[in-house]
Amino acid sequence: MKATHRNQAKREVEWLIRQSGVTGTLSRPETSAGDSFYGPHEGSEAVQGEVHVEMQDLAPKDLTEIGADAVACVLPNSGVQEQDFLTIDETRYRVTEVKPHNFFGAVTHLELHLERERRNG
Repeated sequence: MKATHRNQAKREVEWLIRQSGVTGTLSRPETSAGDSFYGPHEGSEAVQGEVHVEMQDLAPKDLTEIGADAVACVLPNSGVQEQDFLTIDETRYRVTEVKPHNFFGAVTHLELHLERERRNG
């Protein structure tokens, strides 16, 4: 496949994600090893910025099958990593999996598996 077709596919997927009109705040936990027997623990978080997000509308059965509370797509250059937090509206998610999607060798977007953070209290 020609490079022009791959570039066009990347542009079209980017347009679709941006057209969703949804953004989320990306935060990354800062870990510190300390002298803990249990290893590193999360201390504070650093906000990485805003990312464009397209939430996928999946059936509860499908979400259960993949072990996620939600699935979203983001741009390949968004910087999202596994274990990051993504806050969309009032809902905060932990990113449990990041899957790049390729179109004939060009990464068009990243699929995120998200786990809703449940707060006690």
